[in-house]
Amino acid sequence: MDDIKHTVYVRLLGGLGNQLFQYGMGRALADARDAELVLDPRFILRKGCISGLAIDEFAIRARYLTEAEATHFKEPVWKLSRALRRQINPWLGYYHETEHSFDAAALAQSNAVMLSGFWQSERYFANHGHQLRTDLVLKNPLPSAAVKLAAQMASSPSVAMHVRRGDYLSDPKALVKHGVTSAHYYQTALQLMIEKLGDVDLYVFSDDPDWVRTNIQHPNIIFVSDFGFSAEQDLWLISACQHQIIANSSFSWWGAYLNDYASKIIVAPQPWFDAKHLAQQDIIPAGWNTLAKS
Repeated sequence: MDDIKHTVYVRLLGGLGNQLFQYGMGRALADARDAELVLDPRFILRKGCISGLAIDEFAIRARYLTEAEATHFKEPVWKLSRALRRQINPWLGYYHETEHSFDAAALAQSNAVMLSGFWQSERYFANHGHQLRTDLVLKNPLPSAAVKLAAQMASSPSVAMHVRRGDYLSDPKALVKHGVTSAHYYQTALQLMIEKLGDVDLYVFSDDPDWVRTNIQHPNIIFVSDFGFSAEQDLWLISACQHQIIANSSFSWWGAYLNDYASKIIVAPQPWFDAKHLAQQDIIPAGWNTLAKS
């Protein structure tokens, strides 16, 4: 384990959007230290997360934890309360983010520590955005239908609208934490885009397209959800649009962030979390527009 001091270790948690935040934070830190980045997928593989190891679909510059390294970083004891875990886990070699806001102390940890958290702030990798957009390309070729859609998105003013309802409604804990963006938010955001851009093509990405059909009217609307692309292909297509209206979702946050269109307009909901105890001042990057979620 002599190489452990020359390696940045980051724990993967949650779905694709969360995994991208964890990669972004770890990649920027590793680059700053001229160190190797190692991702720990054990929680995702053990818990059977719906999206699985989704980040593996991207051409990331990182490797996964080896069995030898896993013996050094014992898994946290998840059955204990969060308060007890925070007391015990440092003894297991973990540093846990303190809350959802930017945690400068995390960047001062030694390479021998496993960084565990969601790291939902551009501030962790603000100076590495170009490199992340270079890294986060899909490994496999896109279906021809996706390539055709991307060409359409580039040819005229295009707006991606991501509407997440599904688990935010069906899971009581998720509903309390996140809340759901309203029809009024999306209608207002779309009107803002039209005022700024004129006629636009609206590309909808949603787990509830019927709700969108009922609540959003627009003459040029394409339901990308109907094509049946994978999650990572959807995210890539969101980023291929010139502008984005996003949900309070890390998935659509990354769809907007990876968009490299120079004059992009992004609209995000505020507040990001309904749970008032969660800090959220660092989630929305400067330059993005915000509208009331309700």
